[in-house]
Amino acid sequence: MFLFLMGLFSANACPVYIHIEDNLGNPLSRITVLVDSKPMGSTNNSGVLELSLSTGTYQIEMVKKNGSKSKQTISVNCEQDNHFKFTLKTDDADLANLNEVVVQNKSIKKQIEESPFSVQVVDFKKQYDKAGDVGDYLNRASGVKLRTDGNIGSQVQINLGGLQGKAVRIFKDGIPIELFGHGFSLGTIPVNMLDRVEIYKGVMPVYLASDALGGGVNLVTRTSNKNFAEVSYEVASFNTHRATANLYLQNKNNFYGGFNGSFNYSDNNYKVNVPIQNATNEEFRNVKRFHDMTRSNYGEAFVGLKEKSWADDFRLTLIYSDFYKQIQNDAGMRYVYGQAFSKEQNYTGMVNYRKKFFDDKLKVAFLTNYSHFNTKFIDTTTVRYNWLGDIIAENQQPGEIRSGNNQRMKYNFVSSRLNMEYELSDRNFLEFSELYYSQRRKGSDPLGAISIIDGVDVLTVPATYRKDNMAFAWRSLWMDKKLESIVAAKYYHYNTEGYTTDNYGFAWKASKDDSQFGYLGGLKWVKDSYLVKLSYEYATRLPDEFEIFGDARLVKENLDLDPEKSHNLNLNGQYTIGKENNSLTFSGNLFYRKVKDIIFLQLDIPFNRYINYENSNIKGFEFETTYVPSKWINTGFNITYQDIRREEKEAQFKYLDDSRVPNIPFLFGNFWLNTYFGNIFKQGDNLNFTWNANYTHRFFLVAIPKNQEPPLFGDVKDFQTSLVIPQDGRLGQFSNDVGVYYHFAGNKTTVSAECRNIGDVRLYDNFNVQRPGRSFHLKLVYNFF
Repeated sequence: MFLFLMGLFSANACPVYIHIEDNLGNPLSRITVLVDSKPMGSTNNSGVLELSLSTGTYQIEMVKKNGSKSKQTISVNCEQDNHFKFTLKTDDADLANLNEVVVQNKSIKKQIEESPFSVQVVDFKKQYDKAGDVGDYLNRASGVKLRTDGNIGSQVQINLGGLQGKAVRIFKDGIPIELFGHGFSLGTIPVNMLDRVEIYKGVMPVYLASDALGGGVNLVTRTSNKNFAEVSYEVASFNTHRATANLYLQNKNNFYGGFNGSFNYSDNNYKVNVPIQNATNEEFRNVKRFHDMTRSNYGEAFVGLKEKSWADDFRLTLIYSDFYKQIQNDAGMRYVYGQAFSKEQNYTGMVNYRKKFFDDKLKVAFLTNYSHFNTKFIDTTTVRYNWLGDIIAENQQPGEIRSGNNQRMKYNFVSSRLNMEYELSDRNFLEFSELYYSQRRKGSDPLGAISIIDGVDVLTVPATYRKDNMAFAWRSLWMDKKLESIVAAKYYHYNTEGYTTDNYGFAWKASKDDSQFGYLGGLKWVKDSYLVKLSYEYATRLPDEFEIFGDARLVKENLDLDPEKSHNLNLNGQYTIGKENNSLTFSGNLFYRKVKDIIFLQLDIPFNRYINYENSNIKGFEFETTYVPSKWINTGFNITYQDIRREEKEAQFKYLDDSRVPNIPFLFGNFWLNTYFGNIFKQGDNLNFTWNANYTHRFFLVAIPKNQEPPLFGDVKDFQTSLVIPQDGRLGQFSNDVGVYYHFAGNKTTVSAECRNIGDVRLYDNFNVQRPGRSFHLKLVYNFF
């Protein structure tokens, strides 16, 4: 197949946008454009002409209606965005001899970050030689805190502006990430798989149209307008192996195809400090994890057509992934599991369509997909283990984690997204977006809940969940495009049906239907080196199927759940001194969240259930400085503080009013230093060194009344030490990563070596679950072309 595609795709081309304005900033339509003396078309009403060119240098000639001409040379690089802006003077004295031309090329990253929203873009184009997964690099972004229960394959939560878990939605190319399985998640995606990550804080853009309470993360998968083929292989501590393969080919007729794939394997057998019961008492010892192996595969093949009369881009995609994860311990690392595991297979098909209508005034993008999952959760053993891997009890009740599971489930997902933008004028735009999502589950668990009335396994009765989110916006440009505004309204609707049980085992069918409205607004002002943004959203997060119906085991249903709601406010500022290879940038963000009806898992006997319980106020700030004194070095740091306080109205919990929400870090930051050296051993090679440091201040394991909280940097009282993470007296957790990367001349091969957590310090993210100590990583990347 590879040789066939190599023969089929013989040329590479990429879209090039020629944007022509007059000296007052007005678009110039019907300007004839010639490329190397060949007529290529005329600009539209927006002053834009889209071309398809290969990488290289071209002579651009622009011809006005009166015959006046202007020439300019441009350089096209198909690995970058190619947007060229030309300014033509319209003064009569200059019509005959037009000389002044201004060329600008603004990257997608810069365009997104200059939108009215509080957004940060992490560009991975220069990170493909780095080891680890995407989560390692998101954790270094300003205001972002990723938290995991271990190493590769473990569950990952992302914290944005004091909100985390399901309050923060994650997408792959605008589609909810849960439709792609655990083989494509923050804990398994190598950096080679992505082009960039868009991090929206507090306010979600219209084109995602999601029910996110605290923001969202959009993972944009890697693609190209240039033919390329690349493979990578990484080997690391704890018997970790990771591989990727990426291929993209396009021919002269704009028919293209490609493949993105990854493989992950790790024993995750790093050492942890845990309690071991001896003959007389319990002692803490350093032992290796013995039942935490993870294996995942992900493959995505696609074909498509570009620049046809019926479609600007039409793509078909097929995806397969599988995931296997052993389960080692509980959240407190007190209970040890030696046989429980989960397994998942996913099959997905996608169709993507893009087209511009009415002289490019209307832009339409439609994406739909279908996913089928087969999952298993097996916990049936009758023996028990200790941390040494020894069996310490036999002939017990089935199940190490709870009271036994032999759960096998089938899930069917359907999702579609429609995005439209209509250009009312060169300064006003209307935007519409709709996301439809449907889930159907059916399965079995002989050890699970059985309906006393019907005598059936509750999971064999199908449960369905559907939601429909819509957004409509008006976006405008003012003051010669220095000021941009956006206002939008959102609509959220969901309904669900399923089987539910009560505390006595009775079961019946039930349903839930609800609708909500939301709205947002944003302003952006940019001039020279200054950028200021203000944004607000009344956000909603709908309860999902699991929160409503539980697991038919130990989590009971609650059909009275209300959606979570939050008032989110952001004020962003940025100032830059200098340009390109000699710059100093300061950026900051003040944020406020007022959250109501937070969905909370209430622990009870014999059932737990999700309830609307907590309200909270969140205030905080982010600050980041980046310094680039020359092209061979850059450095910087960021710091985030988020003051997350509970609002308690019930008398029995009034003593916790205005206390910090537990188990969430509230002060953290990063520091980095990167150096670049060229022509070290041979002309055209590159040698890079990096140092990244991360600090997380101590945080509370459980709720502590405000009057008993220790000072921010003061001593912790004896009775509080067991309530603080870390519990060993440290002010916080400080870790360092270092790496060296060598790019061979010709840019075909890169070899890198990294050491993570070089000080081998003990790290925690959630409760008492320990993260890996020192680890070593070696990675090879090879580009065929």
